Amino acid sequence: MSRFIAVIHGWHVESKGFNVHELTARTPQAADDEACLLAARRNAPFDRTAYVVVEVDDREHLPRRLTWRERLTVKIQ
Repeated sequence: MSRFIAVIHGWHVESKGFNVHELTARTPQAADDEACLLAARRNAPFDRTAYVVVEVDDREHLPRRLTWRERLTVKIQ
């Protein structure tokens, strides 16, 4: 069974990068709905947000932190 993670980014001057949330949803549609709700809660007149839902398989495990290149290219070396 897969897990879902939402990555939310805001475009405000004081933005500190990305917010990562582990979602409780079990289907892709429910995960997208939950991520949309989280992004909408943060949305403000001068802080527009965008989100991406990432599906993670239960068997996937990386014993180290991702490098910046892996984060930007979304390819694990």
